[in-house]
Amino acid sequence: MSGICDRCGERASQLLDIAHMPEMASVAGLGYRLVCPGCYDDLLAEANEMDERDEDRRKEPRAAVSIKARVEGATSHLVPFSEEMTIDEVSRSGLRLRTAHEMDQGAVLKVFVPDYGIELTAIVEVVWSDGGQHKAGLKLVEQSEAWEALVAGHTVE
Repeated sequence: MSGICDRCGERASQLLDIAHMPEMASVAGLGYRLVCPGCYDDLLAEANEMDERDEDRRKEPRAAVSIKARVEGATSHLVPFSEEMTIDEVSRSGLRLRTAHEMDQGAVLKVFVPDYGIELTAIVEVVWSDGGQHKAGLKLVEQSEAWEALVAGHTVE
């Protein structure tokens, strides 16, 4: 199949449909579908790097939770927000939450967990999109005893 590559915008005589390739799952959020062989190679290398990073990041035990939190920050369009969100997963160094907002990697957020009396600052490390729902992996800027107690109080996988 020939056409225009979604990634580089160049005309190519051969395009690869990467939408359902398992090896490209970690770069699926980039929104590319039909790519030329050169971009395929670049994306495959990027996917492998992301998989290695995720593998290293996942060495820390995590616990599945459902905890309400108020999060303050700015969207990827620099629109400030303060909204209740759900924390889905916790670890000693971070958390994963669900949000309707688009966020950029590197964004700094304030997270308030009223049920546990916790206020913390976190940096967005990774963002996944699934339809209109987004998930963000956050890394704590500094540890706190209250956060350690919250994590210890849940069964870690």
